[in-house]
Amino acid sequence: MNKVEYLIKTFSRTKRKDYENYILNAIWQKIDCLDLRPVTQQYVKGHDNEYYLIDLYFPQLNVGVEVDEAFHKNNVESDLKRELTIEEKLSSIREESLFELKRVDATLPLKELSERIAIISAEVKEKVAEKKITHWDTDVSVKDQVMEKGYLSVDDFYRFRVITDVANQLFFKNYKGYQQASIKITIDDRPAHVWFPTISTEDKKEHSQWLNYLNEDWSVIKEENIREDGKIVINEVGELRAVFARMKDSFGKFSYRFIGNFELKTISEDRKSCEYHKVSDRLYIDYENEKLSM
Repeated sequence: MNKVEYLIKTFSRTKRKDYENYILNAIWQKIDCLDLRPVTQQYVKGHDNEYYLIDLYFPQLNVGVEVDEAFHKNNVESDLKRELTIEEKLSSIREESLFELKRVDATLPLKELSERIAIISAEVKEKVAEKKITHWDTDVSVKDQVMEKGYLSVDDFYRFRVITDVANQLFFKNYKGYQQASIKITIDDRPAHVWFPTISTEDKKEHSQWLNYLNEDWSVIKEENIREDGKIVINEVGELRAVFARMKDSFGKFSYRFIGNFELKTISEDRKSCEYHKVSDRLYIDYENEKLSM
């Protein structure tokens, strides 16, 4: 998908909401920066583990825009009438991640509305200049972005289409293809794995042999063995895993995102279930020496 197609698809997602469509397009046109990538209808994970939608989001700035229409004022939950899938939840940004939200009251008279649009556009343009944004985030390799700041975070907006992308850009590999659900690595000189679990829910079992459940605040993963061949968990307490869970983006495409480093804390007596607890939100990557730390 080229950039023109991306922008058309992105802003066409608001075409059935007249006020929102007008305001978001007006803001985008006034910003007038083709190096800034917009995302519409972005999920946000709140402090109470509840999810909500914002109308426009700029991942390079961690800034969002919300249009408050008269209908929304009377129906705060109107955007999320259905239960989100786990893949949709995993596509969300965290409210606590220094996320900045700018609001526009769509019921303002035209003059005041235009002034508010101009203010928000100017503030976004100022942030673009401060951060010296010259490319879409998707035009720069994740490796280059991580190398520049030195670490990978759960709040990064990086999305990996396939497992080999994670392995090659983050973990010093040069795979042509990879089919397994984990990769052996070392973190802080401790044996570890990169893990790519498909998360199940009580309503949707995602695997015929292993089920992985993620709690609401993304701090615990429970793994259950439902195999019929007698194979049991062979891992030991204390094992570390850098976890990349499967998610679904705003266009319905699946990819993987980093959700933290987890440590194996408990194993059941029959060794058919275990729990991994999150121990850190960051993974520091030293590309020069090919070392990982938390």
